[in-house]
Amino acid sequence: MSTKNNERPDIRTLEAFTAVVSCGSMTGAAQMLQISQPAVTRMIRVLENQVGFNLFERNGPKISPTDKGMLFFEESRRVIANLTHLTNRAHAIRDGRIAAIDIVATPTMSAGLVASILARVKNVLPDFVHVETTSAERVVHALRQRTADLGFSAFPLEHERLECLERFESTLVALVQEGGPHDIPEPLSLTVFAKERLATVGNSYRIRHAINRSLDDQGVTPAYEFVTNSSINAAMAARAGLGIGICDPVTAYGVPISGVSIRPIAKPIPYSWGLFAADAKILGDQLNLVTEAFAIESKEIIRKVEGLPVCWKSS
Repeated sequence: MSTKNNERPDIRTLEAFTAVVSCGSMTGAAQMLQISQPAVTRMIRVLENQVGFNLFERNGPKISPTDKGMLFFEESRRVIANLTHLTNRAHAIRDGRIAAIDIVATPTMSAGLVASILARVKNVLPDFVHVETTSAERVVHALRQRTADLGFSAFPLEHERLECLERFESTLVALVQEGGPHDIPEPLSLTVFAKERLATVGNSYRIRHAINRSLDDQGVTPAYEFVTNSSINAAMAARAGLGIGICDPVTAYGVPISGVSIRPIAKPIPYSWGLFAADAKILGDQLNLVTEAFAIESKEIIRKVEGLPVCWKSS
């Protein structure tokens, strides 16, 4: 497939493509967009000629995205979202209003902190608040590209050309099944994982790196593991008795799960998180208030960790 046609995809064509991927068929996309099915088919063919590769694998009436098609789908969604944000900002400029707040956050920060932070400043928020949950690497990219105002992430984070507005440090905590055999009044020793399943996130450069280092220091190799990309999944595994979770305090206290006891770890494992911006000088009063709210919520989490009883029940 050639790329001799150098025309750029238009927004309507990208919307048709993302609708086909989301709906799983040309017919479903046509119904969603309220246009004809042949029109959708035609736009997809034009788009494939423009990008120079097949977006879908076709087997009669059935279609499925190719690997390249799925990668292009993620990029297309971001382009559509950015254009939507641009339109909203243009309308705000026209009307003399604060345009919007665009926030990017890792899953932990998004689930455990962002909503409670915004609730503290809800009376001064602009009409449009956009929060994207993504990886730490994407947080950095969005801030550098100025497609987001604020970013929330755990450390380590490559923050060259970014300003860290606030940084806080605490420790990881253990999550055990309430009433289970490990719900007892002593701090959890990592030696327990010589026999028990470890439930935690799998990013080797973040939480897992610190956990592995602590395990190595004590000469412990986990007998079994439950590895996930979300701390909430690790907490749910602990609740079900599938294993013992090691979790960040932001998730443990920001998303409390009934049936789980939060316990200190005998040898503390440090965990730090922060709030970032590409240029704090351009932040208005509303965003500065978000920064203050972040500090309040983060200090509350640290207070809970430092005052953690030997055994604390999640609400």
